[in-house]
Amino acid sequence: MKLPYADVEFDAKGARVHPDQLADLESLLAAKDPTDVIVVAHGWNNTPGQARALYEKLVDSIVDVRPRVDGARDRRFVVVGILWPSIQWAEEENSGAGAGVADDLAALETEITQRIEDPEVRSKLLALAPKLEGSSEAQEEFLALLRTTLPGSTKGEDKAGFEALKKAPAQEVLEAARGGNDGDAAPAAIGGAASIDPAGLAPLSEDGGGAGFLDSIVGAARNLVNVTTYYTMKERAGVVGQKGIAPLLERIHGDAGSARIHLVGHSFGGRAVTAAALSTSAPISSLALLQAAYSHFGMAKDWDGSGKSGMFAKVPAKVRGPVVITYTRNDKAVGMAYPIASRLARQIGVSLGDANDPFGGIGRNGALKTPGGVSATLLDVGGTYDFAAHDVWSLNADEFVSGHSDITGRQVGYAVLSAVMSA
Repeated sequence: MKLPYADVEFDAKGARVHPDQLADLESLLAAKDPTDVIVVAHGWNNTPGQARALYEKLVDSIVDVRPRVDGARDRRFVVVGILWPSIQWAEEENSGAGAGVADDLAALETEITQRIEDPEVRSKLLALAPKLEGSSEAQEEFLALLRTTLPGSTKGEDKAGFEALKKAPAQEVLEAARGGNDGDAAPAAIGGAASIDPAGLAPLSEDGGGAGFLDSIVGAARNLVNVTTYYTMKERAGVVGQKGIAPLLERIHGDAGSARIHLVGHSFGGRAVTAAALSTSAPISSLALLQAAYSHFGMAKDWDGSGKSGMFAKVPAKVRGPVVITYTRNDKAVGMAYPIASRLARQIGVSLGDANDPFGGIGRNGALKTPGGVSATLLDVGGTYDFAAHDVWSLNADEFVSGHSDITGRQVGYAVLSAVMSA
């Protein structure tokens, strides 16, 4: 690691796994006397080793572009890497409706193995998988088992999809998961990267294009594993952020009171650090969300015209500097779960499909209907960001981010460091 670094690991309930890590972090802060502490949280399917490798690549990019950002070489940085038990929740690419049943089945079995944590449930799902195409009984049992892995409840703009997944008749859920024509899903969810007006009030256009859902029953099962994992990870990221990261930020502020604290999160790590920013009493200087996995209305106010605000609507006001978001049509993972949740919500009579549809991802569309929000482009190294001019920046990353996990390039590092230096 090219910058001073320490790990802090949490379990699924937000409890510290290794209490001695706090003492190590305290010693590092005392030795380095940082001007800035960057706290970064990984997203999905990362072992501790994989998470550290991700952090190292991102830090390498930040260090590489440091000479190009005014004043950055005079700052003393410490990086804190958050480790937490994440699960892969979607593939970067979907095999598409043209894939054969055998290929679909092999993919489903792999995904069950990767994503279902309970060994007994995992074993039963694997046994049912080959029977799905010809047996409605197997299909209903498969869904019933998946439902046992869901959290007890969920909050936020996409709650209706969760309620349908948990309670709607099995065949209706399976039919929704099979997909259909592109018009079934919300434009903002499937349409790629939406443009945002300068006030952040509405998506101006989407460029079309579906999420590529599978039409077979096995394909539907894959989609259900995906969206079930989405809701599991949504709940877990929020818990880790609120109960784990938020108190850690207060500890860092106590140990290094003059240091600015900056949050960086990828995928569901974006949700974790946003939840932490909402919950903590520590001052936050900047927030960078790299292909984050939560609703594009997460920080919105009055997103549906009836006065409802997103779960994280208070966050921009709590961040002293900019909130910077990368989003791209290339993010197939964030683009997949939301249209499925949208179709599921329709099964219980929710009216969806227009610009007020909550089922779209911030990593796919940016922050919509967010006061102080503005749309811009992720710039190449050396470009000029005026981050002081607005609170929330949605940066279209189509040119430089090729997929959900492509968040360690020099352009991303440059945007993160520019946000840090503007705070």
